[in-house]
Amino acid sequence: MLNKLMKGLLVFGLACGIGFTTQAYAVHAAGPYHTIKSRSYANVLPTYRAKTSRSKAVIWNNDLTQKKFSLNDYPKTNWYVYKSYKMTNGKKTGIFYRIKNPENTVSGLVWRGYLRRINHLSIKQQTLNALPGTIYSPYLQKIVNQRKNYPGDSGGEYLQKVLGSQYKQLKIITLPAIGRTTSLKQLQSGQISYNAFLQRELPFSIKGSYHLKDGLAGVKTVKDLTGWQVAFLKAGNNSKDYGAGFIYFLKP
Repeated sequence: MLNKLMKGLLVFGLACGIGFTTQAYAVHAAGPYHTIKSRSYANVLPTYRAKTSRSKAVIWNNDLTQKKFSLNDYPKTNWYVYKSYKMTNGKKTGIFYRIKNPENTVSGLVWRGYLRRINHLSIKQQTLNALPGTIYSPYLQKIVNQRKNYPGDSGGEYLQKVLGSQYKQLKIITLPAIGRTTSLKQLQSGQISYNAFLQRELPFSIKGSYHLKDGLAGVKTVKDLTGWQVAFLKAGNNSKDYGAGFIYFLKP
């Protein structure tokens, strides 16, 4: 009876392949792992989401000995992958991704089998992903689109007229921040992705807006923008100004 059971388990393990072996260890990591080789995705920052509801999907520390977070506590979170690692403890080997959420509050290593990649995201969706907690507003977007027809100071007058009492709640940041051109040039030359560009420049754009009358005074991180309405004026990837633009917020 025991032999039949062992034979059945062996066949099942072979059918599931190497991924199953890695997954099993990812759940029960017990000893320190070390890196065999690694690969950086810092110039791309591909977007992933959890693809499993298993209660044992874990985000680990650097050597897979300590559980930091449960991946399933963040079912709708967009994760950015910074690096991948092939890791071993001498007996088990697997591929793990270093992930971080847009708010930069959760990070660690996770077995790649727990994640699914989100491909072909529009500029709008990538920008929204980088601003978790904000609410895209078609109403505000329509107003912002019309703003392009009012050059100079007349643009501000138009916004004030159409928004009325809400105008005082309108906040604007430039992307990239004034004086920052390195990442923009890298984006336009294809050295970095739009996703990576956003992650590098958004913190500076938020910080750089503090001194502006309509800037984000009091906002320190993306997390502070939760509940704010948002719309964009962004140059697309077919434009010579690709990546540059403005992000408009309505404070709740």
